[in-house]
Amino acid sequence: MSKATAQPLPAERKAELVHRLRRAEGQVRGLQKLLDEEADCAKIAQQLLATRHALDSTYVRLNLSVAEQELSSPTPSPETAQHVTEVLERLQSRLGRSR
Repeated sequence: MSKATAQPLPAERKAELVHRLRRAEGQVRGLQKLLDEEADCAKIAQQLLATRHALDSTYVRLNLSVAEQELSSPTPSPETAQHVTEVLERLQSRLGRSR
């Protein structure tokens, strides 16, 4: 089966992802400030965990967008169920690499 043609993200989804990345960017700046101020390690770890969660969440949403695009586009072959399985396997593989 041929690969689906890459499509740009819908404007609404792109705006959502950019917003999430800007929030994560602010969290990274907060981490740097905590380090500069020699904050307690527990406080730094808490902020680091929040930053990681924000990036993980953004990554998941991006991959769900990819899956939505692939599943909503016409499939090049009549084996729709096989196509859906392949898309979900690729999504599982990508999400597995995020940890």
